[in-house]
Amino acid sequence: MMKPLTLFGLACLLMTQAQGAEPQVSAAGPTASSAVSVAESAIASPPAVSAAEPVAVSQPAVSAAGPVASYQPEVSAAGPAAPLPVAPSMAQASSAAAATASDGGLSPTSQPMTSTPTSGADDSGNLQAVPLYRQDELLNWIEQGRHLQQVKQDRCQLTQDIEVRAEVMKVPAYQFLWGDMLAWGVCIKPNAELGVKFMWDAANQGLAPALEQLGRYYWKGTLVQKDLLKAETLMREAASLGFQRAQIEWVEMLLQGLGSPLDYEEAYHWLHSTVIGDKALHQKATSLLNRLGNRMPANAIARAKAMR
Repeated sequence: MMKPLTLFGLACLLMTQAQGAEPQVSAAGPTASSAVSVAESAIASPPAVSAAEPVAVSQPAVSAAGPVASYQPEVSAAGPAAPLPVAPSMAQASSAAAATASDGGLSPTSQPMTSTPTSGADDSGNLQAVPLYRQDELLNWIEQGRHLQQVKQDRCQLTQDIEVRAEVMKVPAYQFLWGDMLAWGVCIKPNAELGVKFMWDAANQGLAPALEQLGRYYWKGTLVQKDLLKAETLMREAASLGFQRAQIEWVEMLLQGLGSPLDYEEAYHWLHSTVIGDKALHQKATSLLNRLGNRMPANAIARAKAMR
């Protein structure tokens, strides 16, 4: 026959199982009562028998916790997420784009700039942009001897451009111009040695004005020591290239005893064939030809005039 304590423990176990099978809503109640009964049985029952049984009783409490996990779908059942707010920077960018479109698709910084370069200064005396010299106009100024005057007139605005085209690009006309500017200190600190070097660079590329000027410098002793042999070579080469000033000076050199009588006929032909628009210069050339013709035989003069 069972002891009363054993019967009481079995009764508690059956009551706990019956309460665990009830609906989910009342799950919290049995859990609390089972906990009280387990505590009472643990105090009243002997350690050997009741220690194992309450462990089994606690299993329904674990299964009773299961409904707690059933609330997880409620978290996922929340309403649709609210739209993210637009960042202020994005709104500003869109408004800036709209403003750009209203200006014809160009922002103020990307709109093309137009300028019409002019030389000299305007009526208020402000400095205006000067266009870079074209090769043909620069050569024309050099032949007329007014290239340095033009640089001064343009207020030395193109000094750096002239230097680059002389030193880096090695354009003969600009080499001569830069050399002349250095030699005479126009818009730059004077440096005669470097200036003559650039004149030689231009002359070595066959620029007739450079050949003529160097020949004249060696003839007159300007910036360099007199060297008549160099003067004759340079001046004759410049005259052969059709440079009018060199043709006149070459005849003058021959009349002063430089060169050779063998050069007379050729020099006569060059000066006789040149077209001179200036009246005073034309009269000078006529006088030089008459003086040179007096040193030549008639047949040499005839050949010189007939040469093409």
